[in-house]
Amino acid sequence: MNRQGIWDFWAKYYDRLLLQRVSLQPTRALVCKKILAVMKKKETTQETSPVEILDMGCGTGQLYGDLVQTLGEGNFHYLGVDPSGGMLEQAVEKFPEASFFQSDVMDVIPDQEAFDLIVCSHSFPYYPDGQGALQKMASMLKPGGHLLLSQACTNNIYDAIMLKLTGLTTSTAVYRSSQQMTELGSVPFRELKMFRISEKFFVPSLWLFQWVK
Repeated sequence: MNRQGIWDFWAKYYDRLLLQRVSLQPTRALVCKKILAVMKKKETTQETSPVEILDMGCGTGQLYGDLVQTLGEGNFHYLGVDPSGGMLEQAVEKFPEASFFQSDVMDVIPDQEAFDLIVCSHSFPYYPDGQGALQKMASMLKPGGHLLLSQACTNNIYDAIMLKLTGLTTSTAVYRSSQQMTELGSVPFRELKMFRISEKFFVPSLWLFQWVK
């Protein structure tokens, strides 16, 4: 089964996976918190236009639902992008009012010039060209824009074992260490803050990288 086919298969079950409670939900909660902080900072500069958000690897659109609850519908513009048609079918069914587009990260050509925020939640390890993907996303951000990228990192032996097992049910992935991620993003971005997503002992090292262009 090819990469897209695997995610098409998981699409109908994705929102009910155990992974949601231990990894994806905590990630989205932290991402929403960081986006809210960016919005409040924007308000202090007297900018009143809605925040432009690109959700790269949006899956079934769960982040959009969380953003509506956290930010309010009229305060942001959202575009969700994913290569899996099955995932997007679920997203459109749940959120017909949102904008979704089927594409790979390297092929995205948005109608607008740039985004205030790009969110990339747990899809980065599946991008064959990590450096190219980071540069691509940086090119779609406004000056001073933020990339909120979350992923599991191979920082120790336990991480390596758990993520190897995870790879048995998904497509080919490269889980870099947090240090490798820091070095990878040093070229297209000028500033980085890192946040540990979960401290649970049985969960691999989950990190949120907040880069600023």
